[in-house]
Amino acid sequence: MIRKSTIVFLSLLPSLCFASDFDDVLDTVTRNNLSLRYTAADNTATIEEMKAENVLEAPEFSFENLWGAKGIGDKRNFSISQSFDWPGVYAARRDAVRKSETAMQYLRESAVLDTRMEIRVLLIDIINIRQRIASTQKICDALADMASYYKKAVEQENETRLDYNKAVIEHINAVRELKTLNADYSVLLASLQALNGGEDVTGLVEKLGVEYPHPNLAALRPDRETLRAKDPAIAASRASLEAQKSLVKVEKRSLLPGFSVSYLHEWEMGDNFNGFSVSVTLPFLTQRRKAKAAAVRFEAQSLEQEMNLIKLASELQGEYQTAVDLQELLDSYHGVISDDSNMELLKKAFDAGQINFLTYMQELNFFLNARRDFLEAHYRYHLAVARLQRYE
Repeated sequence: MIRKSTIVFLSLLPSLCFASDFDDVLDTVTRNNLSLRYTAADNTATIEEMKAENVLEAPEFSFENLWGAKGIGDKRNFSISQSFDWPGVYAARRDAVRKSETAMQYLRESAVLDTRMEIRVLLIDIINIRQRIASTQKICDALADMASYYKKAVEQENETRLDYNKAVIEHINAVRELKTLNADYSVLLASLQALNGGEDVTGLVEKLGVEYPHPNLAALRPDRETLRAKDPAIAASRASLEAQKSLVKVEKRSLLPGFSVSYLHEWEMGDNFNGFSVSVTLPFLTQRRKAKAAAVRFEAQSLEQEMNLIKLASELQGEYQTAVDLQELLDSYHGVISDDSNMELLKKAFDAGQINFLTYMQELNFFLNARRDFLEAHYRYHLAVARLQRYE
């Protein structure tokens, strides 16, 4: 009996045009992705907020009117004051903003790579399930023909009713699997449409086809130093570390005295008085903890950067080894179950009366299960390669 068979008739040597179509679809969905647009807008807003913090406080205007006793006269005065931090604080903040902006640019590039990998894996899923649907449809058609044959044979009393019932049940099982695959396919299309900014993906899926791209595995071997140079997430971490250095300077310089300068004008009993006042704030009395926290944060980010690099290198090395092992497995399968010859020989043996229906179904399931294992390995191979193609 056929149970969850995943029969896919595919070529192991797809032409390079498939990879080109695959990349075109990948690029289109990436351009339409709304999450990337949101990230860019959110980062821009964050930078503008940081720049807004590095401006002088708004000038303060005050006015005072005092009524004196009868015969003495009134008294009026007003003042304009401007407060500001120690001058070096503003330069340190500008430097922190500039480096933060660089870090966010790298983070946007990293987000693009993450999104492309997510889309790439989804496209691999879609190719896989489209192959399974096409293959299962062929099995459904073949079993429908088998059921039709046995129905006529039973009517002519050349076969038993029991064999006809078996043929019908096998056909029902294949149809049930086909319906399940179609339902799963609809879910994948919905996911692709979401990544495509809600735009219809029918044309993209047709362009994608049913063949996997043809990767060059040897060129994808991961190397820690290469990752350090190529991965924008690592570059973002370095830029963020530099920004944190500047923030440490900001906090240290913020401990230096701040100033407030005011212009004063006073009118009293017909006389005018002009002058100014200067006040000094001493933030080091209350803000020393902030400077220490910024320094500790810098040390923590240094450790996090190295940990992220080690983790990424280990994950990609694992994916590479998985791909190598699966490639060796696929090579051993090739020529044995990579084409339709077994199915064709089995059908010829049945048509020639060399085997009965029960033997035919037993042998068919054997080859279908072997083909399922082969195609599962092929699918897992391309998933591993897709993750290794993070920087493409």
